[in-house]
Amino acid sequence: MADRALVRNAADPEQVRRAGRQVRDREALLLAALHETLAYESGRIVVAELLNRAGLYGSVYDPSGSLMYFKEGRRNFGLELRALCEQADEAATDLMDRERRARQTREARATDAAHTPPAEVEDRHVTT
Repeated sequence: MADRALVRNAADPEQVRRAGRQVRDREALLLAALHETLAYESGRIVVAELLNRAGLYGSVYDPSGSLMYFKEGRRNFGLELRALCEQADEAATDLMDRERRARQTREARATDAAHTPPAEVEDRHVTT
């Protein structure tokens, strides 16, 4: 369901003031909730994954223009979410980035370790 118009008559200064208050209140509520979310590691994990899924950390290039436009739209939302995070709590956003990079490093090491054959298998392939 789409948001209802906050103003029926844009020429009515009272309606315009009330709509402005509603917008400010909604934004303040969102920032407070995001601040609270970023205070917890689980919240930072969720937001970091949403940013990743939005394509914030990758290229949007695709030979198909339609798909590239789609990816850029997702990335643009990711940029908006990232800006809100920084506005809500810059220190927690920085911490979220550090934690995300540390998780990526751990996951990459675990993957590399799983793909590395045991030492005795490697020795069998050595010819002298």
